[in-house]
Amino acid sequence: MDAIETLMSRRSYARGNLIAPAPDKAQIETILQAAMTVPDHGNLKPWRFILVKGQGIQDLSMLVKEKYSASMSKEHLDAFVKEIAAVPMMIFVCSALTLEHHVPVLDQQLSGAAACEHILLAAHALGFAGIWHTLASDDALRYLLNLKEKDEVLGVLSIGTPKKTAKAKRHAFSDFTQTWDSENGLTAWKNL
Repeated sequence: MDAIETLMSRRSYARGNLIAPAPDKAQIETILQAAMTVPDHGNLKPWRFILVKGQGIQDLSMLVKEKYSASMSKEHLDAFVKEIAAVPMMIFVCSALTLEHHVPVLDQQLSGAAACEHILLAAHALGFAGIWHTLASDDALRYLLNLKEKDEVLGVLSIGTPKKTAKAKRHAFSDFTQTWDSENGLTAWKNL
């Protein structure tokens, strides 16, 4: 698949639509190496990847059950836990910030977010599918993932093979684009 085709055809698939197989070791290495190519102001590599699969997925689903048992209905929680337990693989992308650096924290976090997107694009280019979820980094999760207080989970990427594929409905870029110059100010793309 060429680069433009990969970009234009990538879409998110719900976790419930992701089944085995997940990428194998060589494919995971390719996917994560692709993530290492993102723009990175200061060359800090301000992220870490934590791969969860196999028994790790089952352990994670039980931790999710414990964590949310008081805040979700039993029916909703059981469905959520079942969905997590069925995912073939997850990659947690966590920030690893350098606060004492001239590169702003936001730049470092956005670089990690770009790593999330590269992972999804590389997985798609290899014939897999995924979805990006965010997750609040509370103390229990920080402990589990060995995160420092300043760091966050930037993305939880569920990856597998889609049960069924479909094209995503896309908005036109022109609805979200303006041009600017000092003579005309902001002008809608469609008015050019």
